[in-house]
Amino acid sequence: MSTNVPRLKSSDTILDAATVMNREKTSGAAVVEGEKVVGLITERALLWKFLPLNKRPDEVTVAELLVPFFRIGPDESTKNAAKMMVQNGITRLGVFEDEKLLGWVTLTDLARQVSRPHLLRALTAHDEPEQKQILCPNCPQGTIGKDHEQAESDLEVGMSEPPLLSVVAR
Repeated sequence: MSTNVPRLKSSDTILDAATVMNREKTSGAAVVEGEKVVGLITERALLWKFLPLNKRPDEVTVAELLVPFFRIGPDESTKNAAKMMVQNGITRLGVFEDEKLLGWVTLTDLARQVSRPHLLRALTAHDEPEQKQILCPNCPQGTIGKDHEQAESDLEVGMSEPPLLSVVAR
């Protein structure tokens, strides 16, 4: 969960929203009226709702492009958060305690959480360097032998095409 959620007022312009999202390097911002969160503005909303309007970004307010801000509680499981995102086709969930926005959970957060154990297992599983075998179509049984050595010497003197080599990890 990220607790540093950018906030915009519903009266801010789309130009303001784009400036904030670019500065904060995020694809969305919470939209507030006073202290109350009233919705969300996202890159998707800019693409799907703003661009078809064919207006200047300083002529359209954030309130005109609001999207719903789906909510979960701070004690919800990762599984429930992922399920809610998938069912609703969204990329972030607001984490709320009553009406107070604590932060948000994004698809990237969930991907990191889910992949972390698998990544750690994969990184610690191979303590030995991988053995590689070069397979050559010009050599008997696909192994490197005298035929391969002959092909290399022929290549050095310009007598044949280079052999096709591929590296396969065992």
